[in-house]
Amino acid sequence: MAGYSGTPLAKKLGFKEGQNAIIINEPKEFKGLLEELPPNITFKKKLAGSFDYIHFFCKSKDELSKNFSKFPDFLADKGMVWISWPKMSSGVKTDLKEDTVREIGLKTGLVDVKVCAIDSVWSGLLFRRRKS
Repeated sequence: MAGYSGTPLAKKLGFKEGQNAIIINEPKEFKGLLEELPPNITFKKKLAGSFDYIHFFCKSKDELSKNFSKFPDFLADKGMVWISWPKMSSGVKTDLKEDTVREIGLKTGLVDVKVCAIDSVWSGLLFRRRKS
């Protein structure tokens, strides 16, 4: 499904051919929003090894704080970490907002580079390794 910009969501999220990917706490409707993915993406179920793409959906500051710090250990050199949280307007109970997600993410040594509206419920913030 194309987002507000008309760009397909999979492209906005940076999916590329041949990636190792993991989606954690995935909402049931998420894969349906992606439409056509590039070929040869391997989706893993367990956080082990190296990933080009990590996407973590969470609803609380506590949940994010407990989990975010481990993601850089599994991130490929040019990999990406998306953190998604419910928008305040979604009606889903959350204590997260963009500034909170950014603050927690920056403590891991990663930097935020992009924000994305996933759908009417979820927003996402993209983190990558700092360029040297």
